[in-house]
Amino acid sequence: MNMYAKQTSCVLNEDHLSGLPDDILIHILSLLPLKDAVKGICNASRRFHKLWPFIHTLNFDQCMFPEHDCNYYLEASRPDYDESFLHSVRHVLLRSKSPTILKFCLKFHFRLSYSFWQRISNSTDIRLYDFLRSEKRMANEIGTWIQFALNKNLEVLDLSFSEHGIVGPQALYDLPNCVLNSPHLVELRLTHCTINAKKKSKLKSLKTLYLNKVVLMGQSIDYILSGCPMLEELTLQLCYGHIRVVVLNSNLKTLKLDIGWSLRRIYVSCPTLLSLDVSGAVDVLDIANVASIAEVSVKRNLIFDFDVHKDYQGIRILLQTFTGTKTLNLCSWFALVFSAWQLKNLPSPTFSCKSLHLKSDFMIWNLPGILNLLKHCPCLENLTIEITSSHNEFTSHKQLSWYRLYKFDADEYWNMVDAPVQCLIHHLKTVEVAGFVEKHLVIQFLEYLLRHSMVLKKMKIFAEKQTAKYYEERLLNIPKASASAAVLFY
Repeated sequence: MNMYAKQTSCVLNEDHLSGLPDDILIHILSLLPLKDAVKGICNASRRFHKLWPFIHTLNFDQCMFPEHDCNYYLEASRPDYDESFLHSVRHVLLRSKSPTILKFCLKFHFRLSYSFWQRISNSTDIRLYDFLRSEKRMANEIGTWIQFALNKNLEVLDLSFSEHGIVGPQALYDLPNCVLNSPHLVELRLTHCTINAKKKSKLKSLKTLYLNKVVLMGQSIDYILSGCPMLEELTLQLCYGHIRVVVLNSNLKTLKLDIGWSLRRIYVSCPTLLSLDVSGAVDVLDIANVASIAEVSVKRNLIFDFDVHKDYQGIRILLQTFTGTKTLNLCSWFALVFSAWQLKNLPSPTFSCKSLHLKSDFMIWNLPGILNLLKHCPCLENLTIEITSSHNEFTSHKQLSWYRLYKFDADEYWNMVDAPVQCLIHHLKTVEVAGFVEKHLVIQFLEYLLRHSMVLKKMKIFAEKQTAKYYEERLLNIPKASASAAVLFY
């Protein structure tokens, strides 16, 4: 028994807990790590030994199992499963007596590598017969575990099939169709598996759907979403296949997309959407019918040639979709886009956002873009800038080559700004800066803000003590447009 189990056993054995009803004690056991609830604690009390089969949360995590070695399974050249872990799962499910299971979580090293090779070669090597049989037998058993949980009105299903062998996504575990027809599921989280839906799902209670590195075969995403009328939060992280997020009659409020390089086009349409978070890269991001959106975060590199007019039109159309949002989060790449438009005198969309979070590496070519963004956020009240290292930002030589045609002195750039910026005159109240604030261009920008922000209340600078000490006197003594502006270092 480990130290945690010993301490918990002592607590549960105290007299003031002995009078609690069974339902309360079962709930307490359900909150504990499964191995402690089944073994450590129950061995110390006959009453708990009788109650643990009624726990309503089953969390089987192979990586947390004693003496487990993830590297071994990552490099495995043949089907090999931890029999002690499997025995533990079977023992718990065999003894389970709870009429309902609220949560079933399985984290397990599993792939159908040999089944995949057999499928693409269209032949069976007799030498691999045992491997094929082992994989299929394991897949079938996992299916019975899942069905067992679903039969008990399961509300939360979390399946994560981590790396096993070196075969790509084609060999992932095939999700049983019964999962997509479970009316009681409220939350579904899937990692490293394949979904091949052939008809509309029946997930009428589902509110949260999280898919991570999932292969979506055919029109699977359309079939899934069309049967989730209560869905509120959707996350698609590095998924493979055809991605169309079309949700017209639902409660979807939050959408998170982490896009891989393999996707060329993503289409999103959802009138109830309030929050959109997009990261990664894609050729075309087609977003429409999102009039309710209030918060947008775009952290991505689009396939964009700064010299091509059609790309300008495409990005402008995309950004015009978000002009009504109240909170806008943009990456450094967008600062370059707005720089291109500023230097070429191309019109930019105007945003009504009150909060802007900009992630920037603060190179010289970002400066026109930052100014352009401020000009086109006339109602801005809160500005947050995260200064990154230039090594963390990817910008191709082609994207930067044409900038050299535009000559300007970075040290004098903010002194050359002549037109007033509306948000600085009427609205900007707070500024927060964090990251590599010691960059010379950053300090010059902060000086510009202090000299021109007429209603500024606070400027918060998060920096190391040595950096803060060096620049504190310089920023504190600069003439400020707002008499009430306070410069604070953290």
